[in-house]
Amino acid sequence: MARIDWALLCDLAFFDRQDRLCVVGIVRRLPAPRLPLAISQMMLVARLTDIRPVEEVGVSVAVVTPSGALTTANSTDCIVVEMAQEYVLITLRGIPLKEEGVYRFRIALGVQTPVFVDVPVLTAHAPLTAELH
Repeated sequence: MARIDWALLCDLAFFDRQDRLCVVGIVRRLPAPRLPLAISQMMLVARLTDIRPVEEVGVSVAVVTPSGALTTANSTDCIVVEMAQEYVLITLRGIPLKEEGVYRFRIALGVQTPVFVDVPVLTAHAPLTAELH
């Protein structure tokens, strides 16, 4: 039975001409200019292990807000799941970020225990005056 080995959140993930996974901009935190806002596009990538050639894998994706609520995008094409070799590439568009705190990007296979990628979202306050040296 397939299971998730690891997962990460990034700006972009794709396969190059040599069929290698390329990951650009691994996200460890999200500084936001202000809240609320919506993520224009990010990707959740998971590597699967113990995959059988004829196995069908059901993937579920969710984003849990700092207050514990599930957040969803405004339209159905905002979460696109693609299986490629032993990887799951999930494109996220229009995911709302309404509050500061840790957002948990959740991915699960069938009824297995989900894997979470925790990303803190903080507003980046610009200084009101210039610093003098």
